[in-house]
Amino acid sequence: MADERRESYTRAGIEQMKWGLARAAIDRDLQDRTLGKSSLCCYAGSADEGYRVSFDHDKTFHDRENEPGYEPRPWMTHHHFPPIPRTRNETKYRMGWQEDYQGKRIAEFDVWAETKSGSAGFQGFYGKWPARVDKVFTGWADPDHIPYEKNFWEAATRLRDAIKPLETVPDSGEPYYLACRSLGLVQGSSPGRMWAPQINGPIDRFVIPLQGTLLNLGVLGEMLAAQLEGLGNMWRSTRISVMEIGGHATLRMSGRGGGDGQAAIKAAGWVVGAMGLVALPTPVSIGLGAAGLVLAAADALVDDIKHKAKEVYDIPASIEGATAEEIIRSVETTLDSGQILDLETQIQLDESDSSDTLQVALRHIENDKAVYDAAANVYHTFFTMNVIDVRTDSHPETPQDADISVEFERLRAAGKTFADELGEELRAVSRGVHEVYSTDSSWLRPELAGGRAIGLGPTGPWPQWNGVRTALARILDVTSSQVVELGEYLIAVANYLERADASAKEALEKAGQELDKTFK
Repeated sequence: MADERRESYTRAGIEQMKWGLARAAIDRDLQDRTLGKSSLCCYAGSADEGYRVSFDHDKTFHDRENEPGYEPRPWMTHHHFPPIPRTRNETKYRMGWQEDYQGKRIAEFDVWAETKSGSAGFQGFYGKWPARVDKVFTGWADPDHIPYEKNFWEAATRLRDAIKPLETVPDSGEPYYLACRSLGLVQGSSPGRMWAPQINGPIDRFVIPLQGTLLNLGVLGEMLAAQLEGLGNMWRSTRISVMEIGGHATLRMSGRGGGDGQAAIKAAGWVVGAMGLVALPTPVSIGLGAAGLVLAAADALVDDIKHKAKEVYDIPASIEGATAEEIIRSVETTLDSGQILDLETQIQLDESDSSDTLQVALRHIENDKAVYDAAANVYHTFFTMNVIDVRTDSHPETPQDADISVEFERLRAAGKTFADELGEELRAVSRGVHEVYSTDSSWLRPELAGGRAIGLGPTGPWPQWNGVRTALARILDVTSSQVVELGEYLIAVANYLERADASAKEALEKAGQELDKTFK
């Protein structure tokens, strides 16, 4: 049933659902006014055929018609109501009438008129219900403006594709790995690490912790993508629920139950569930043992997600009521009552989970920087690096017997890999992140009947999501510039150490100044 409801969430499908509910409400309201008062009420007909009912006598009076000398009371009348069209656009029989017991018309009324004033109070008796149903589903039944799950899923895929190089950064054959191997930083790989006063600082303060920073950023990107996936799942569930609620209400109106015990709404948990699949990566031993590189930001983010863990579960239908009006009010309550089990609250809870986690990420971005404990040779890495005096040589284990141990071609190769390959790779990642949901158009949602937007607001958690996305792209831009200037600096160091002439010295000084600028 759920898949059928989902597929019918089109403009035509929604109109069919709403009209079916309105048609059932008209039929139920007429029964409420007749059979609801007495099972002996004079009542005949159906929505397809029209109705002949009486509000002033019951059917027992008709049983006496053949009795000798029986005279019907002069005040006894019947009301005729036209058939109810099966679709909104079908031709409507507008006029109903009141007749005396002998069948003479004594009054007419337009059942579809906008005003309720008129003969016998039945002017507009039909017309009020489609308007009532339309109002109840205001916002919910707007397929052109309810966020479309496929847009979120496709954006999640694009984002994951864009950030993939961040997740594979320490893999063998990737630019970062190749540059570090040239520098002799890959443990268990020969040749050994190169040393020189000019390169010790940049290696210890930037190159080695760069792995942790990029892996942290990869987790940040995965969290953003997971949120898109979870929000897409939430909106898909919302569409299904709207149709299920309308279907249950129609059943209740028709006296065939109200979907009791059947799932109409899914509880919040889509976003947290998707984020729960974000895994903490494992660094490799580059420049130090893997245990010496702590992914503090990623660990904190994953831990925050784990503390929010919740499961999506079925919330049974709760369409109740003994009259048409009570059933419609129950639909209103199921959609948006401000209570924990309505559809609107579930969306708010999911979007709040999204917003809360994004704010945690923003705090780490704004407040936490990588910390290098030189004495312990341990790095606590975050989303950003706080490198001061990047060229300062402070490594506690510099070889005593070799102040300079450099292979010029290896050093130049490392510099070229940083400047040309890794720098461009990070710029490409940044461009990919920039292109995913750079505007809030796909996040816009309709307003409900009271003028309040569905969920957390006109665009839900997009402002927070976009803030993290923008920060991720900005950090990548800055980091790529730092990587490029580092590469140029390493090339200049190789040239200087190899030639030691005035031209090479001048080039090294200039490259060092450019490198310093990227860390200010």
